[in-house]
Amino acid sequence: MKIGIVTFHNVYNYGGMLQAYALSKYLNKSGSYTAECIDYRQPALTEKYTHKLYDNKKSLTENIKHFVSYYILRRNYQKEQKFDQFLKQNIKLSDRVYNIEDLQSLADEYKVLVSGSDQLWNPEFTGGDLDQVFFLDVKFSGLKLAYASSAGAYQFNERESLKLKKYFSGYDRIAVREEYLRDQLQSIQEDIQVGLDPTLLLNKMEWNEIARDIQEDCPSEFILLYTFNNDQRTLAIADRVREVLGLPIVSLFRVKTSVNIDYTFDNLGPEEFLGLLNKASFVVSNSFHGTAFAVNFNKDFFSVYKKSNPYRVMNLLDRVGLRDRLVDDVNSLPESIKWKMDFKNPNSMLSVLRKEAEKFLNLENEVTVEK
Repeated sequence: MKIGIVTFHNVYNYGGMLQAYALSKYLNKSGSYTAECIDYRQPALTEKYTHKLYDNKKSLTENIKHFVSYYILRRNYQKEQKFDQFLKQNIKLSDRVYNIEDLQSLADEYKVLVSGSDQLWNPEFTGGDLDQVFFLDVKFSGLKLAYASSAGAYQFNERESLKLKKYFSGYDRIAVREEYLRDQLQSIQEDIQVGLDPTLLLNKMEWNEIARDIQEDCPSEFILLYTFNNDQRTLAIADRVREVLGLPIVSLFRVKTSVNIDYTFDNLGPEEFLGLLNKASFVVSNSFHGTAFAVNFNKDFFSVYKKSNPYRVMNLLDRVGLRDRLVDDVNSLPESIKWKMDFKNPNSMLSVLRKEAEKFLNLENEVTVEK
């Protein structure tokens, strides 16, 4: 049995690429079937990650800055090369590259289709409209699943809700990533479940199988800073953690701030990211996947409330009993004596959630149904 997954697989983003790896890895673990990512090149995402000498959609100043940064200083170039290599070596892709016109031919290639995790259903990521590929809008006699799909904090309008009703009628079962999205969709589709982000389906030991030490000099103990939008609240919290713990700050991204960043490693590939995370003593992040990996690796952490999209992290932390690790600013930090975390109960809750995901994704006894 051959399973085709559509998801955000060709993105230069740790969470995006690693969730694609995790879902395909998880589905391939049984050995009874082969799962692969369908190499669909979503137009808006492809445009976002394509470097141009001159982009007509950007101002002259923006074009000059990009030219100097990417083509002269070569920032992100090495990192993107590492992502491309990781994709090639670790994620099984379809033999052909698909575009939206090829959608119907998917039915000839696979017995099961899965629209995977990340914000596939958020029009803000797919060119302003719902992308029918990410809803598996194809005539298909096999099994169609949505697993841990997300729309972030997006609110669907009436026109989009009508489309969703049509799309959902083709699924055999649906699991979204956040309770927030399930609640929003209740009036459109019943029996929607909530599933773990795929990065949490694999345990720390499985992630460490592909983790790699970074080549740069790195302290043995440090605070890992994971914010890519210069959020000053996140930076201030990391600075406060440094004051209390006396450890240096290691950032995964270049940030503009008055806070002293001791080390910046902004050219790491996915394997090096995992290696660095594994060595961190404390994690401060306003990223969903930064929080998810801190939970999975049992790292002491603070997750910083993201006003533009708070539901992803809130739902995750509620489900593993760690809502108290979600903070808004320096003034909302608990006393330092409470910073050391006990992961016994969160790990037990995570184990239960993994069993629920296992039941949802178990395809061993599935029967192909003609529709």
